[in-house]
Amino acid sequence: MEKLNEIAQKAYECAVRRGKIDPDNDSNNNLHRDLLEEVAEVFECTGEKSPHIKEYLDVEEELADVIIVALSTLHHFKCDIDSLIEAKMNYNKNRMD
Repeated sequence: MEKLNEIAQKAYECAVRRGKIDPDNDSNNNLHRDLLEEVAEVFECTGEKSPHIKEYLDVEEELADVIIVALSTLHHFKCDIDSLIEAKMNYNKNRMD
């Protein structure tokens, strides 16, 4: 199984290829807006079959997009995603709110 850092690398390369992320100029990037747009698409879902990936629901496909954009953004900022997720999960397991 691939680590999140490896998946993020592939997602980032795809985002760069598609013109979603400019690796050389952060002022050209709207990374937070892109993530917000993907989250907004989740709220538009109807719970029906995805029109693009037949074996999944539309909400599942859109949540996958949220994850992909988040991973690409973290990779852009050179984050060790595997370590971050582990640290955040450890922090959350002790929270009481």
